[in-house]
Amino acid sequence: MATDPIKVPDPSKMDDPEAVRRLMANALRLGRDDVAQACSRRLYELAGIDQVNPIEKRLWQAVGAYEETLRKKHGRQQKASYTRRKIAAKGAIQTLTDWALDPAVTPGFEALVNSGAAEFTGEYVVLEFANSFPEEAVEAARRKLVAYGVKPPSQKF
Repeated sequence: MATDPIKVPDPSKMDDPEAVRRLMANALRLGRDDVAQACSRRLYELAGIDQVNPIEKRLWQAVGAYEETLRKKHGRQQKASYTRRKIAAKGAIQTLTDWALDPAVTPGFEALVNSGAAEFTGEYVVLEFANSFPEEAVEAARRKLVAYGVKPPSQKF
């Protein structure tokens, strides 16, 4: 007699970050890396859910993704306080421009690229919305992504 496989909730349909984290913990415990990866992506997406402006939405998803890498590293919630202050002081466009133009890559950039989530880096967001950024920032973002083996996105706006 065959047993039915356990039905796993679809993280992409979940809106509660804590429920997604519980599902991710169970997936990791049961060796379901595919589900855990989908949970991580959903947590990143949920970080920008309250934003109306598409660039700000993607920026906050990038911040959320970075904070999730900090959570995994430290085992507890860790806010990206400096990043949050910079966004509050300079706004989304200037913050993303500064990230793109900085010749160094951040630990968050490396962590996201290495985990297969490059589309949640600030540089990726700059390329998605290239018409909203200075050309030198767009080219710098493209160079960084290509240097790390990331295929640049097609432009959204």
